[in-house]
Amino acid sequence: MPSNRTRRDLVAEALINLGILAAGQQPDAEDFEAVDGKFDALVARLEQQDILDLDNTVDEIPSEFFNPLAVLLADDAALMFGLPGVPASQSNPKPRDNAIDEIRRVTYARPTYTALKTEYF
Repeated sequence: MPSNRTRRDLVAEALINLGILAAGQQPDAEDFEAVDGKFDALVARLEQQDILDLDNTVDEIPSEFFNPLAVLLADDAALMFGLPGVPASQSNPKPRDNAIDEIRRVTYARPTYTALKTEYF
C-alpha cells in the first residue's frame, strides 16, 4: 500500500462511498468537479478545528488519513447527488463521527516536539 494517495484517488473514493461510482471505474468530469470543489473547504474546516493538519500538501494525502477523509468528503458532497449523507451500516452507524474520531486518534498519537510551558508556584 502506498504511503501517500492523490487527491484524485480521494475524490474517486468519496464517490464510491456515496454509491455513485463502482470500484474500478473512472469518475465523470462533472461528478469529479462537484466533489473536488468541496475538498479545500473541508480541509480548511478540519485545520481550523485543530482536527487535521496536512502541512499544505493537499495533493498528497497520507494513507492514515485517506479513508476517513474520503468519508467526510463524501458526506459533504452528498446533497449534490440527492443523498442525505454517507449511508450508515450496522457496523458503522455514524460514519461521519467515526471518521473524525479516526483522524483524531491518528493525529493526537504523534509527538508535537513543542516545549511544555512550565508554571512555577
